[in-house]
Amino acid sequence: MIEGLDNWHAKAEGKTAIDYGFHLITTEFEDNQTEQMHTLIDEGVTSFKLFMAYPGVFLVDDATIYRAMTTAGERGGLICMHAENGVVINEIIKRALAEGRTAPKYHALTRPTVAEAEGVHRAIAIAEMAETPVYIVHLSCADALNQVREARDRGIPAFAETCPQYLFLSYDNYEEPDFNGAKYVMTPPLREKWNQKELWKGLKMDDLQVISTDHCPFCMKEQKELGRDDFSKIPNGAPGVENRVPLIYNGGVVENRVSLNRFVELTSTAAAKMFGLFPKKGTIAVGSDADIVIFDPDKEQTLSVESQHMNVDYNTYEGKKIKGVVETVLSRGRVIIEGGEYKGKPGDGKFLKRGTCVSM
Repeated sequence: MIEGLDNWHAKAEGKTAIDYGFHLITTEFEDNQTEQMHTLIDEGVTSFKLFMAYPGVFLVDDATIYRAMTTAGERGGLICMHAENGVVINEIIKRALAEGRTAPKYHALTRPTVAEAEGVHRAIAIAEMAETPVYIVHLSCADALNQVREARDRGIPAFAETCPQYLFLSYDNYEEPDFNGAKYVMTPPLREKWNQKELWKGLKMDDLQVISTDHCPFCMKEQKELGRDDFSKIPNGAPGVENRVPLIYNGGVVENRVSLNRFVELTSTAAAKMFGLFPKKGTIAVGSDADIVIFDPDKEQTLSVESQHMNVDYNTYEGKKIKGVVETVLSRGRVIIEGGEYKGKPGDGKFLKRGTCVSM
């Protein structure tokens, strides 16, 4: 664990455009690693991601999850769970491929919502036994949300995020002609459209605390194309970080699903609190870092690969017209985006030593 952190410090040093923090993915955790995790927390790496999916790559068993949760909890660390029943999903995938079902849409059809809901239920149950909070990443559907809602109603410190793709895209995108459905191969997959209404309700009622992106871009050319004859070989992930704030403003505030204050909380304040950055980040106040977005709520834009800055050959929301444009961005008081143009330079960013979760 310590070596992994040192490697990433070396990669980032002097190269980042904005402030950054780390959280650590672990695929194993034994009792003799307790001190390493405590050291990481003391050094400002206070969140850890574990997977219930991807057997043979990232998946960890329940005993490992329990050990990691109890150890992190001793120092106020937070375990972030990718919650899907990956073992069963793998069996469903094998059966689909054996039956010749290879198109991109079968990525979604082999990862049912009940597999996600089971993973969320199990993650929360293990956290309850470990007497520690848990944070569910990229929650995609009503079945999984109901597990979080039920736990929170019982007073369990279960937290969760969703992402723009689950609020604006749906299974229908996998049915786009040719190989275009591959653009939307991400995990969890896009769900039936009716789930969107439930997710927005969860955001409004604080059953979901954060809107992140799970930004993980792969180009169609030479990357997504690897799975043209086998959906299980399509790299999982999609771009979206650049579009998050205006999309959520348009879908949330303009379309009257959440208030303006709740929009700011979902896109900034709650994440800063959850991941130990508040009040240096996540608020405009004396003594804070002066990270400020100047946002034009009336200006309109059309999302497109032609106008984006993300280094990927498609836009997940191509042609979508929305109201709300980021005009200027300041990082610690310095202008780094002006009129949509990047004005900063590599090396402007610094490592953020994070604290522990502020009570939500």
